[in-house]
Amino acid sequence: MLRFARRALRASRSTIHPKTPAIRCSGTAVRSTDIAGNSAEEALNQPIKRIWNWIGGAGILGVGMLGVGLWSANPENSRRQPIDVFQDYELLKNKRISTSSNMLTIQPSTFGPRAYKTGLDAQKVAEASKRGIWSVQIKHPLLTIARLYTPLPPFLSDQNEPTQGEKFGYVSTNPEENQLRFLIRNNPEGELSRHLSRMQAGGRLELRGPYQEYELPGDVKQVLFLVGGTGISPAIQLAHTLLEKESDGVKPKVSILWANRRSGDCEGGTIEPPPRSDTIFSRAWGTLFGTETPPPRNDIQSNQLESPIVKELSTLKARYSGPFDITYFADDQQRFITKQDIQRQLHAAIRATGSAATESRGKSLILISGPDGFVEHFAGPKVWREGKELQGTLGGILQKMDLQGWTVWKL
Repeated sequence: MLRFARRALRASRSTIHPKTPAIRCSGTAVRSTDIAGNSAEEALNQPIKRIWNWIGGAGILGVGMLGVGLWSANPENSRRQPIDVFQDYELLKNKRISTSSNMLTIQPSTFGPRAYKTGLDAQKVAEASKRGIWSVQIKHPLLTIARLYTPLPPFLSDQNEPTQGEKFGYVSTNPEENQLRFLIRNNPEGELSRHLSRMQAGGRLELRGPYQEYELPGDVKQVLFLVGGTGISPAIQLAHTLLEKESDGVKPKVSILWANRRSGDCEGGTIEPPPRSDTIFSRAWGTLFGTETPPPRNDIQSNQLESPIVKELSTLKARYSGPFDITYFADDQQRFITKQDIQRQLHAAIRATGSAATESRGKSLILISGPDGFVEHFAGPKVWREGKELQGTLGGILQKMDLQGWTVWKL
């Protein structure tokens, strides 16, 4: 090519292109130029320069791709995912567990060029789990909105001791075992929850996180959870974390009061009747006019009718019968969480620890989890200030109780 360029250059010096005649000015001939104003020699050198530019650019690109490949080949780098980037997941199971909720099981995407290369960072998830309650943002690819959801802990087997999978944690270093479970409420007015509850197996989702929702203090002695509906997820997650730890050889006391609108949402759990009045008038009124307290629901014997959530709570209670306790409530059974129920739990905590919260070693916590109205009813509303959601002042039922030594937190 260089030889051809030299020949063309010599020919251009002897023969001027007909479209660019020589112009004489002050006795000096102006060199012929192309339409870009370049001389003939410069014009002939342009293809050569382009070729060398292409070769140089390709070399730089190749070196860059080699560097990226070497970085990705390092297994530590490939597992470290930034929390602000959505990761591809796919739906494995979508099981309706009650008339108002579904349980979703998902895993990192297994299709496309990024198959098994996405997913939450296992190390970050393990750290967030040890610190307290954590959640992730879920986004549907066809929607522009994302919502925070709290994963359920690893599936609890019927064994008396935790399995290796339960001890390991939520996210495995083996991508094929990297599954997460979520309890989703079937809310027809919620755009994202409506899509999630109707998704079919194989559907695609996007996740990012983990985000720390609540960080446990250093030494926890006892925790009372007031829970409404799908707010049970943070309670199970934290109970799983606390009961796997030991504080001075003694596990923390964990109690959950779980309220639902329908008894079917906690199918299989025993719903105790509300305390009856001891007056003769109230008993006679109930007998005559049919307003007596409905009879308590007994545990359903058939495992097919038992809610998966109730089954896991029963497993926790069987495994940690001393430090763990669960009480069920349902609106359609006229059984609501009352001030007396909370007071009874506080007194039980004193009996379990042998001292009041102000005297016991370690922290005593009351955590409220559920819909905004539920949280506000028991502890007052949270507030927004300067773009942040803050706890606000204590209100509701708990404000009227003697909670000396107990710390209240609204989730």
